[in-house]
Amino acid sequence: MHDVNTKKNLQFEYIRAFSIIAVIAIHTFYSALLKYGSTASIPDQVLYKIIMNMMWWAVPSFLMMSGSLLLDTRKYISLKKLYGKYICRMVTVLLTFGFAFAWLEIIFDQESFRLFQIPKALLRVLTGDTWAHMWYIYCLIGIYVLLPMYKIIAEKASDEQIQYILLILFVFESVFVITKIFGINLGFYCHINTIYPFWFLMGAAWNRGMFKAELRLNLLLLIVSSALLAISSFLWITLSLPIGCLFGYDSPLVVVQSVALFSIFNSIKIGGKVSRVLLEIGDKSFGIYLIHMFFVNVAFKLVKFDPFQRFSLLAGVGLVLINLGVSYIVVSVMKHLPGLKKII
Repeated sequence: MHDVNTKKNLQFEYIRAFSIIAVIAIHTFYSALLKYGSTASIPDQVLYKIIMNMMWWAVPSFLMMSGSLLLDTRKYISLKKLYGKYICRMVTVLLTFGFAFAWLEIIFDQESFRLFQIPKALLRVLTGDTWAHMWYIYCLIGIYVLLPMYKIIAEKASDEQIQYILLILFVFESVFVITKIFGINLGFYCHINTIYPFWFLMGAAWNRGMFKAELRLNLLLLIVSSALLAISSFLWITLSLPIGCLFGYDSPLVVVQSVALFSIFNSIKIGGKVSRVLLEIGDKSFGIYLIHMFFVNVAFKLVKFDPFQRFSLLAGVGLVLINLGVSYIVVSVMKHLPGLKKII
C-alpha cells in the first residue's frame, strides 16, 4: 500500500501487489469462516484456516517497505510535511472511508437509513469501531507521530544498536507471546506493547543490508515456517489446542516467514505482461485495501453467499480474484476524481 510518495522501487511494487492479494485472501476466508464456519465441514474449516494463516506476512511486508522508504537516511521529512502530508492524509482517510464504513455497518445492523446515525458513525471512527481492516490506518498514524524518533534511530544508531533494539522487540513482543500456550502470562514487558515498531524498524535494517541472506537459506526458512503454520492450523482446528498466538503479526513463525519472503520477493525478476499487471495492482494497492472489505461484506452480508456449499476452495479463490478485479476497477475510477485521487 502506498503511504509515501517516492520514486518507484519495482520490487516494492511487486511486493505491494502480492501483499494486497494476500490481505484480500485473509479477509475473505476469515469472513467466510465467521459467517458460515459453524456449518462448514472440518476439512473445509482446516483448509480455510491454513490458507488464512499462511498469509500473515502481508502487513509485515507493507510495514517493512514503509520503514525502508521513510527511514531512508537520504530522505528528510520536516514536522510540517509529516503532519501536513502523511498524517493529514491518514486522518482524511478515516473521516471519509472510515466514516462511510462505520455508517454502513450501522445501516446493516438497524436495517434503516437515518441522519441521526451520523453522530454515532463519527463516534465509532473516533473509538476505532469502524470496519476492522481500518486498524491499519490507525496503526500508520501511530507510527507517523513517532517518526522523528524512528528517524533518529535509523540515522544515528550503529548496526549493533539496531540489532539490539530489534532483538529486544522480537523477544518481548513475539517470543514471550508463546508462553500463553502454556497458560503463562509473563510479568516482563518493555514499554512498547505492539510488534509494529519492530516491523517498521526492520525496514531500516533492510536498508543497511542486515538480513539479506542467500536465496537458498530464505527458501528453507520460508518452507519450514510455512509448514509449521499449516500443521499448527490443522492441530488448532482438529484438536482445539490453545495455540492461537502462533497466528498473527507477532508470531515467531510469522516473523521468520515474513522476513524470508520479503528477501525472496526482493530478489525475484519479473518481466513482460506479469510485471505490468503486478505494477498496476501495486500502484493501486492502498485504494484496493480501503475498499475491498466493502465487496467482502456485500458477498457475505448482502448476497449471503456461502462458499462452503460446493467447491469451497474454488469458491474462496474465486471471491478473492473477483474482489481484486472489481476493487481495481473502482480504484482506477476513483483516482480520476478530485479529492479522492490525493488520498488513494
